[in-house]
Amino acid sequence: MIALGLLTVAALCHAGWNLLVKSAPQQGPEFVWLYSVIAAPASLGLLGWALANGTVLPSVWPALVSMVLHTAYAVVLHQAYRAGEFSVVYPVSRGTPPVLVTMATIPWAGWPRLQAWCGIGLVLGGVLALDRVWQRQRVARGTLLGLGVAACSCAYTLWDTYAVNQLGAQVLPYLAVANLGQVVLLSAVVRLRRRPVRPVLTHWRRALPIAVLAPASYGLVLVAMSLEPVSAVATGRTLNVVLGVLLGVLVLRERLTAWRIAGLVAVAGGVLLVSL
Repeated sequence: MIALGLLTVAALCHAGWNLLVKSAPQQGPEFVWLYSVIAAPASLGLLGWALANGTVLPSVWPALVSMVLHTAYAVVLHQAYRAGEFSVVYPVSRGTPPVLVTMATIPWAGWPRLQAWCGIGLVLGGVLALDRVWQRQRVARGTLLGLGVAACSCAYTLWDTYAVNQLGAQVLPYLAVANLGQVVLLSAVVRLRRRPVRPVLTHWRRALPIAVLAPASYGLVLVAMSLEPVSAVATGRTLNVVLGVLLGVLVLRERLTAWRIAGLVAVAGGVLLVSL
């Protein structure tokens, strides 16, 4: 029950900061860099506290791996929102990771049961319904990028679970090192792109809540990972799927078509079957 409560709050935080990213006038690596920089002082504070308590070293190199995966996730996410609607990209990017996690864990968890395969089929069918592929004879770029986001999410979910449960990484220094590493990496990327950062800086008010909500949402997920198996955590995070569609309709005024409802129901139902 504690893990479910944590995941519910995390879902609200995650859907909120994704909505802010989608509605931001400035997107791309520079905007990711901006909210990473805003979060840096808090990360430095956490790192200082962890150093004083001697809990940093076991978390450093696993956090750097996590940082690369999360940075790729953030950059692809921005590209997906530039290409597609929130109420399509968000369910695709949040609904398919449990399926990918199930497939990726076959080597050590064994083959899924029949109901899991049925769930996988439902999720894939739901993604096709959300995108209405048969009407355009190809998958939309926003949906493809949403699937790329899902692949990044699967990768960091598996790695972070391994880091916390098997490598003994402590959640707070783990987050702090990953966030600070992201600032360094993105600073190099922004410099190489040679684009002025002053226009991005004017959007700091939009970036400020993202800098708070993004690490908070994932910190809660990491704590949940230490309490429940990875499959249960992936299931709990599908609360975001429903929240994403509702926010897209209510806040961004996107259309809630019959096919979109059918796709949402299929994705949510499929994820439950995969994880039961």
